Amino acid sequence: MNDTKSMIKNALILFAITLVAGVLLGIVYQVTKDPIAYQEKLAQDKANQSVFASAATFDDVELNESGAAAAVSEHQGVTIESVKEAKDASGTGLGYVIQVKSKGYGDFITYTVGITNDDKVNGISIISISETPGLGMNADKVIVPQFSDKAKGSFVVVKSGQLTDENTQIEAISGATITSKAVTEGVNAAVSYFDNVLKGGQ
Repeated sequence: MNDTKSMIKNALILFAITLVAGVLLGIVYQVTKDPIAYQEKLAQDKANQSVFASAATFDDVELNESGAAAAVSEHQGVTIESVKEAKDASGTGLGYVIQVKSKGYGDFITYTVGITNDDKVNGISIISISETPGLGMNADKVIVPQFSDKAKGSFVVVKSGQLTDENTQIEAISGATITSKAVTEGVNAAVSYFDNVLKGGQ
């Protein structure tokens, strides 16, 4: 009998602890949800502006799911997250900002790719990255600048010190080839999506 009472008592205590913990987690989520969403929006806005400094607005463009699937089909670990059209102050379209997520060495890397209507990769801007400190985390310093004002095309990664064609080759971060390839494959997927879905405003 005592064992039964003890089991019931322990079960009630456990239930109470679980209930309180659940309520507290719910409160924390509600309190932090809006600030987190706000910070994420700020990061995205900053990334958009970084790849299209001349744009006044960035309008959402509905993602073509089949087109996105086709664009990433040859680029393992890549997904196209969203698309925005960059416009100047008069509302004229300048090009598109394509948000991409690529599987890096440690985790996913999220970044924007800006492509102009006159077939230039304006640049890329990293929103989130969690690669190896001192190696893959150097992507912002090493990889990002290499995509500034590039003629749109298919890019390939070459080892550090083996760069022979700045137009089509991306020099890898020393000791972080996987990270370098992950970002480059994402850019190639974005270019493919632009060519096959967005070009000409289709």
